[in-house]
This record gives sequence, structure tokens and C-alpha cells, in this order.
Amino acid sequence: MGGPIPTRTDPILTLAQWLSPGFPVGAFAYSSGLEQAIADQLVTPTSLEDWLTDMLQDGTGYVDAILIHVAATSDEVQHVDATARALCPSRERLLEVDALGSAFCQQLRANWGVQIDDVAYPVALGVGVRALSLPIETAVQMYLHAWVSTVVAASQRLMALGQTEAQRIVAALAPLCSDIARQTRESTLDDICSQSFAADIATMRHETLSPRIFRT
Repeated sequence: MGGPIPTRTDPILTLAQWLSPGFPVGAFAYSSGLEQAIADQLVTPTSLEDWLTDMLQDGTGYVDAILIHVAATSDEVQHVDATARALCPSRERLLEVDALGSAFCQQLRANWGVQIDDVAYPVALGVGVRALSLPIETAVQMYLHAWVSTVVAASQRLMALGQTEAQRIVAALAPLCSDIARQTRESTLDDICSQSFAADIATMRHETLSPRIFRT
């Protein structure tokens, strides 16, 4: 019969499982506003890498990295969660972090025995990292890398982006994922800022896009 996952599992393998496409959080259903940006021709196969670079450095990537770090080291999880939700620039973005977070928390409770209320997705990862004493910086860079892989895969469904070019973009952005994980190591909630306004507006406008494939 089932039971909690053995604690002797290698921490890297645990993170790989949590952040793999097969982990049942439903990340494949979200494009983080890219569906709208592509429909508006703001993003093309030649500009996708630049768009994602900005989102990592100046938008959701940087913000989520800080939230994971803080959630993994703070006793005030509810405050961190409230901050994460308040920072969502649109109803759809809030839906995304809430739904992904709830699904992730369900897995933590069921398979790792982590006592956690439903919280926003990056906060949930931080709590899980702390509960299992996993390496925080590694978790952040793997989270960012998984996000890049997910939205690049979404872009392949929305425009003429081949597999080879898609993988080149993921590989090209991997060092930035590591850099951001390192840069946010000592950050606090007061260090959070976002300047990816075009991406934020795209997530707002996506609510009325018709037809559409993704939830955000």
C-alpha cells in the first residue's frame, strides 16, 4: 500500500520529480500571457527568447525566485502567501498561482506527509523545500528552468517554432535561471519588484481572447 515517500531519496531526484512535466499540477495548461502576446504579434519565433529573458529578469521569474527563497526560510508562510497573491497583476495570473499551488500542496500532503494549507505555487515549493531540507538555490533554478520549458512548449503550439529552436532557447536561458537563483539568495519581500509591463498586460487581455488554448 501507499505511504509517505522515503526521506532517503536523493534531494535532486525529489526536485526533479516535483518540477517535471509529469508532476500533476497542470502547468501545461498555462502560457503566462504568451498566448495573447503571440496573438498580438508581440512575440514571434525570433523574439521569444528576448521576451522570456525580460520575464525572468524583470518579471514573474525574479518575483517567484524571491518568494521561494523567503517561503523556504520564513515562519510567516501566510504572510508570504498573501504577498504572492497581492502581487498577481491580473485575475488570470491569480488563478494560475492558486490552481498550481493547490495541486502541488495536495501532492505534498498525500505523498510526502507535509502539513500545509493550500498556498500560491512558488510559496508551496518553498514550504516543501524547507520541510524536506532540500537545497533552496537548486530548487529555485530548477523551478525557473521548468517554467521556461513549459512556456516554450506552449509557444510551440501557438506559432511556427521547431523543436530544435525551442530546445536552443531553453538551453540559452538555463544560465540566467542559475544567475537569478544566486542573485535572490539573500532577498526579502521588500526586494520584490516587477517591470515586465507588456507581459502583465498580456495576461490581463488574455481573459477575453477567443478562441484560446491556454487558461492564461
